Amino acid sequence: MRIVRFCVPAALLLAASCSGDITAKEPPEVSDASPARVRRLTRVEYDNSLSAIFGDAQLTLGQGLAPEDTILGFSTHDRLQVTSLLADQLDNAALNAAEVVKRKLAIGNQCPAGPNEETCTTDILLDTASRAFRRPLTAEDRAELLAFWREARTTADPQTAQRIFLHGIFSSASFMYRTELGEPGEGANQVVRLTQHEVASALSFAITAGPPDAELLAAAVAGELKTADQREAHARRLLATPAAQKRLHHFIREWLGLTGLANLNKNNQVFPNFSAAFKDSSQGETRAFIDHVIANEGGSVKELLGANYTFADGRMSAFYGTTTTPNGALGKVPLPPERAGILTQASVLATYALFDSSSPIRRGKFVLTRLLCREVPPPPATVVIIPPAPAPDATTRARFAAHTNNPACAGCHRTLDPIGFGFENFDGLGKHRTTENGLAVDASGAVEHSAGTFTFTGGGDLARFLASSEDVANCVPLQIFRYAMGREEDTVDEQLLTEMRTAFKANPRLQLGDALVSLVRSPYFTHRRTLSP
Repeated sequence: MRIVRFCVPAALLLAASCSGDITAKEPPEVSDASPARVRRLTRVEYDNSLSAIFGDAQLTLGQGLAPEDTILGFSTHDRLQVTSLLADQLDNAALNAAEVVKRKLAIGNQCPAGPNEETCTTDILLDTASRAFRRPLTAEDRAELLAFWREARTTADPQTAQRIFLHGIFSSASFMYRTELGEPGEGANQVVRLTQHEVASALSFAITAGPPDAELLAAAVAGELKTADQREAHARRLLATPAAQKRLHHFIREWLGLTGLANLNKNNQVFPNFSAAFKDSSQGETRAFIDHVIANEGGSVKELLGANYTFADGRMSAFYGTTTTPNGALGKVPLPPERAGILTQASVLATYALFDSSSPIRRGKFVLTRLLCREVPPPPATVVIIPPAPAPDATTRARFAAHTNNPACAGCHRTLDPIGFGFENFDGLGKHRTTENGLAVDASGAVEHSAGTFTFTGGGDLARFLASSEDVANCVPLQIFRYAMGREEDTVDEQLLTEMRTAFKANPRLQLGDALVSLVRSPYFTHRRTLSP
């Protein structure tokens, strides 16, 4: 363990995180595994990790850091880098965290001046370091940390030295990175078990986006995370917590590409209903609906996609043409038959549309990539991607059908367009329509699936089909895998994904927690292959 800043080479960052449990080695349960790695905390994980040290406070220092990029739609991937800008931001955040933690610890009140002052002070600081590192300190850790404290104390008063020490802890790779390396000392290209504390962290971060709680840490110390049943018990316990519900909410928003709702903008001349108030109401609807499905329906994907109700205030109820709550406040209301679940909510339909019109291509690609897990290759480099301009004498469907008849584009658009055209009974803001520019809207569509082709009319019909689709039921566990594991799938993951899909589909309601539980039960969750030289 070393106290390091983020400007050091990556090799030192890796070395700083290699301390782990020293237990008797056990043979691996699998013959192959994904590579060993370290994973940088996201902003949410950073704040949750700091808050866990307090036990009763929710810090938001991480929200001032540069936002994560996304891979396959998710910000939780393992390729997060530390740029020079982020390194400066992390250093400032660590300094602020050190000051807050120093005040919280109030060491001066517990450790008065005298012969026992250093022992008392370092006991508290080392305990804080252990919690920050999410594992017990090794003898080497303790020796280096004590030397670090004494060095700081030689030139600073106790309060300043405490801040220096804590600043070092929160700047350390052992805090900012989660390890999945297994026991030290293994040879290269070997399948190894993760340490019990690495398993505890992997399980906790996958379900709650935060470090292990006291019960999970105690299980790690006792070596009680080795069996699938032991891990499942903790997974199900954590799934019942508010932190897990927030984590699942975040997964749904990233999975469906809804993290940019606050930046949504539309042409007011084309969509007079659009306003800041409308944007707030539509976002409030989606948040409340997702929270309800997670808290009351067990995170049921079938309910998420196929529900015949939503949570709307008076503005959204009027927009949908449905009944409203007695006082017009946000509440549960029925959906008209042309709508179903989250896919026909205004926030989703407006997200997958253009500034001044709907977009069959965006909506078709959304369904294919997010819900059916099918890749859509980029258009040929020779094709100029300019959406057809709105025309007062044509429907959007007619304009896009002519636009995408280019032979170079037809291969993809034969799959994309029939799905997107089926959403044409909703305009670019998500308003239901039967005519456009005085012309009848054709909202007939088709989607290819593993058992054939489903033809439909309107987004509601498609949403109800997808809610019970075998293809969606196979796709969702893959999306959960990508989100929780922070990487793309590989051939070594085939057995794990099969197990996740089986567990997910065993419950007709298709509950997200079942896929997560299956993930942490798997031996592939707890094993890694050591890196080659």
